[in-house]
Order: sequence, then structure tokens, then C-alpha cells
Amino acid sequence: MFKNIFKIKPGLIVGMDIGNSSVKIVQLRVQHLSGAKELISFNVVPFKSNERSDILQAIRTVAKNIQNSSKLVNISVSGQAVIVRYIQMPKMARQDIEKALQFEVGKYIPFNLNEVNYDFQILDELKSPDKKIQILLVAVKKEIIEERIQLLSDAGLIPNLIDVDSFAIINSFQLIPQENNFPIAILDIGADITSIMALKENMPFFNRDVHIGGKHLTEAIVNGFEISPKVAEEFKIHPKEKYGELVNVVRPVLSRLCVEIQSSFSYCEAQISQPIQKVFLTGGTAKFKGIDKILSSILDADVQIWDPAQILQRDDSLSKEQLEEMGPLLTVSIGLALRG
Repeated sequence: MFKNIFKIKPGLIVGMDIGNSSVKIVQLRVQHLSGAKELISFNVVPFKSNERSDILQAIRTVAKNIQNSSKLVNISVSGQAVIVRYIQMPKMARQDIEKALQFEVGKYIPFNLNEVNYDFQILDELKSPDKKIQILLVAVKKEIIEERIQLLSDAGLIPNLIDVDSFAIINSFQLIPQENNFPIAILDIGADITSIMALKENMPFFNRDVHIGGKHLTEAIVNGFEISPKVAEEFKIHPKEKYGELVNVVRPVLSRLCVEIQSSFSYCEAQISQPIQKVFLTGGTAKFKGIDKILSSILDADVQIWDPAQILQRDDSLSKEQLEEMGPLLTVSIGLALRG
């Protein structure tokens, strides 16, 4: 499911993020010799509703951008049907871990094992006398995978691989030169869910989904200003002279979110005996004007907007302005394309 999590292969690669409110797609060209990554196309198409027919129509619309004749795409899954666990096991060969997990995996997965597909990644050898290793275990309900595969098939596409949203995000984070080994966190604030991920020395050790997202901010704005959801969405990005009022209206929602974030950070710090020193913010809600400063104030932490689309080389035909507008929405799809 997520083998070779940070490996980039040459060629023309498509990443498609089927989110909770839109479908996002990017195509990357990876040079064979240099390994340079170039963004050659991207698109974001909102759903009219969460009905399957509307999601399928959005997929078909973005699929028109695909220049790869094979129609192979990398996709991902997320939500309550996805279980992620970080576990420790005695140091052993991969094939021995596979055998051991056949008997141990039931301890960590709250589903009938016949209903899930699971995979694992060896992360690191722990610095401990008993020489244990840290393993990332992921399980996904088969029905979710089958639904995604059928959606792609109905759109004339073929899944090349299926990953998990949070690990696609971490994959795109590898575009940033890692000069420090201190712990950092990534917050991906989507429409319905905020994904919290923590990394140390460039490797993940924690992730959690919180069911607070951009739509909750929109609801607060709709109620606070008595405006339509469509106007509220625009208002989040361009509040003009009412920015101060806007911050006051959304602060209760962001405060609730920050309680969950701080709880997660406290858990992380207890695990590694080090504080989270920097927070990178991405996802569609990163477009909310000044949200990095608001979160920095509430969390008392260094929070900065992170847009992986701005790090990539891009084809000259692409609109710089449009990419700046859509960039934070493309993090998952970029990470998927980088999987190769």
C-alpha cells in the first residue's frame, strides 16, 4: 500500500486526491537522469454534492487533463476506515515480520481481519538495549478500496497504487530540504477533517485525524454574518476591512481545533521527550487569510504556511497566479505523484 514511501521514479506520473469536497489532480514529469521534478498540469474540481454520480463527474472532468495514455493514476484513502498504528517489534528480517504480523495484527486493528487489507513499513531501529524496531502498520477496509477502484474504472482510469492521505502529505514534505533534526508537525486542514502528523529526523511517528475543518469555519461565518455559504467561502480568503470581525467569529472554532492539536503535541512530546518546534500548515483552509498567525498565537508556536506546489519546477504554460491560488489544495496529489 505504501512501499517505497519516499522513492521517486522517472516518467510522467499522475496523482489524484479524491477529497471530501473536490477532486484534485497533478501531473509531474520526473527526468530520468537528473531526477528533477516538473509540474506540467493541475486542476481542482469541486463536487456539486457527495452523491456518487457527482463525484464521478468531477473525476471525469479532471481526467481530461491526463496526458498519460496508460490512464494510470495514484490515489489515496482516508477517514475512519483507515487505521494507522506505530508499533515496536524485535529486530528481524522483513519476511519474518510478515509472518509475525499474521498472528499479531489483530491486536492493533479494530476490524475483522477478513474485511481489511493491511501493509507495513519498517521505519527505524530504536535506540534501546533490546534493539527493537519501529513499524508503521496501516489497515484499510476492503470496501473503501473497492469503491475507489470502481470509481476510477467508471471514469476510464486505472489505479497504479493506493496510499493513505497522511503519508502522501508526508511524501510531498520531502521536497523541503531537511537541515534540522528537531521534531516538526504538519497540519492539513481540509473541508471536514484536520490531519495532524509529527515527524522527527524526517520520519513519521504520529498521526491523528480531528473532525474539525474548513466547513466548520464556513458555518461560523454564515451564522455570524448572516451570509450564504458561497459568500462565506470567498469571505474567508478576501475579508477586506472586516478581517477583525472575521477573526472574532471563527476564533471559537479554531480554539476547539487548537485544544485537539495541543493534546496531540503533548502526547508526541511525552513519546520522544522533545517539544514540537515548528508547525507547517497546508490544505485548502491554509488559504484562509492570516490563519497561520491566528494559530501561532493560540498554540504559542512557530506556524508557517507550506505549499509544495511552489517548490516544484513548473511548465512555462502554467499560470503562476492560478497555482498560487490552488497550491495548498494540491499537497496530497503532489505527494501521490511523487510516489512514482
